[in-house]
Amino acid sequence: MPNLKVPQNLKKKICLITGARTGIGLSIGLTLAKNGYRVIFSGRRVNDCKDTVDELMAKGFEAVETPIDLSNLSSLKQQTDKALSIWGTVDILINNGAVIEPINSLEKIELQDFEKAVRVNYLAPSLLISYCWSNLIKAKGKVINILSGASINAIEGWTAYCSTKAALHMINQQTHLEGDQYGISSIGLSPGMVDTDMQGKIRASGINQVSKVRKEDLINSKKTGLFALWCASTDANEFSGQMISENDQIVRAKYKAWINSQKLSL
Repeated sequence: MPNLKVPQNLKKKICLITGARTGIGLSIGLTLAKNGYRVIFSGRRVNDCKDTVDELMAKGFEAVETPIDLSNLSSLKQQTDKALSIWGTVDILINNGAVIEPINSLEKIELQDFEKAVRVNYLAPSLLISYCWSNLIKAKGKVINILSGASINAIEGWTAYCSTKAALHMINQQTHLEGDQYGISSIGLSPGMVDTDMQGKIRASGINQVSKVRKEDLINSKKTGLFALWCASTDANEFSGQMISENDQIVRAKYKAWINSQKLSL
């Protein structure tokens, strides 16, 4: 990942990322930390992100880690408050943490598994926005919700994932609707099929056409990190309330123009 020259208005903003131990969350966190953000990495357990944070701090970047277990709603407020206390506020909340399970037909879904997907993919991200709301108002901040084509398309075997991501898509719109008057923006980032541990589970399931996509055809998560860097900038604010991806012609043109104007490279 190149060291990028980031605009002054991005420097020293504080970002909280869920599900930052691996995959998309890790790549986004690394990109932001290496480019002027103070990043709070959160995983499910204590020390999930310790190695990442230690490496970044050794190189002079500002990063910390704290656990946020999205599956445990009873502790979510306390864990969020602890995260916010580290640097006193948050400017950008990135709701990345998610589960793909249960991967099964609608007929065979078990209540316990479905409830976990609802907690992790929908309820916890929604509550995190609520718990960070007053800080986001003060910062005129931003929420980035990691969405998916599954947010708007039914996919065989993904009943829980599609329905909970669709619900988060609506929360993204609701955040824009209620936050715009305070200067809060909310972007739904649809990264496409990225090479992550979750994609490994999808391929192993063999349940639908998505599971047949070859590993070599998946998107490198570092590319998603760079796209998220743009989404975090004020340049992307015009897309607040929308779900966007690099595949959209208008979005891609705006994104590439921003990269070129900042002398950034992929």
